[in-house]
Amino acid sequence: MDGSTAPGDGGRWQPAQSLELAGPAGPLEAVVYGGDAWLSSPHLVLALHGGPADAWRLEFDPALQRMAAEGLAVIAPNQRGSTGYGVAHAMAIRGAWGGPDLDDVLYLLDGIAGQRAALGLEPPALFGVSYGAFLALLAAAHAPAEQVSRCAVVAPFLSGARLLAEAAAPVRALTTRLAGDELIVDARGPRDVLQLAHRLSAPLLVVHGNRDEVVPVSQSRSLRHELLRIGRVEGADFRYVEAAGSGHEVLAEEGAAVLHELLAAFLRTGRPG
Repeated sequence: MDGSTAPGDGGRWQPAQSLELAGPAGPLEAVVYGGDAWLSSPHLVLALHGGPADAWRLEFDPALQRMAAEGLAVIAPNQRGSTGYGVAHAMAIRGAWGGPDLDDVLYLLDGIAGQRAALGLEPPALFGVSYGAFLALLAAAHAPAEQVSRCAVVAPFLSGARLLAEAAAPVRALTTRLAGDELIVDARGPRDVLQLAHRLSAPLLVVHGNRDEVVPVSQSRSLRHELLRIGRVEGADFRYVEAAGSGHEVLAEEGAAVLHELLAAFLRTGRPG
């Protein structure tokens, strides 16, 4: 992980480190690319893992490596709901998808964006895969516009209830076990991306494999249709990429290198076209 071993293309793997950040309910561990000066990097990505019962670890991740190779600093937090930090941390989002974990992400966004603004730098970009994509879209919808520069999501679903209605049996079982379809009643309202689409103002990139066996591609298609319905312009306000023949692990399957390049370029420039 120290970048001392050269990859096959003759370049160098980018080093990563583990840092502890302040969260709204206690410290949060994060994997960080970009060295000690990550916060002041010209471009910074807040990356959210899938699962939700998963975590970022100090191990090779092709997508994050590609971002780092493009000069992007990356901060990948293990917000509440992540595994490896005890039962209370992992189960904090049972029956509350987009609850405590969204609180953590919005807290980090607020702090990081504020510090970067004081340095004259653009706010962080958001990146997420699967559950992390759902969480990134919620964060992009709820955070003030000046806190998110752009948002790229891979294989997102729109809400726990919508996933439960459309997914295959194993995913429905997981969603039910974690009570992902339970409604959160608070001032933020329903955690339904489709109902929040009008609040997605940052440039947006959506990538989904058309043979996704975990999160049906119909979830992303519905988001695209809603964005078009409310007057967003495809190719200007957002870009939608459906990867033919790809499943849920679209970033690890054949042709993934092209998607890694697309994501890194978008997260650096914000140009969806």
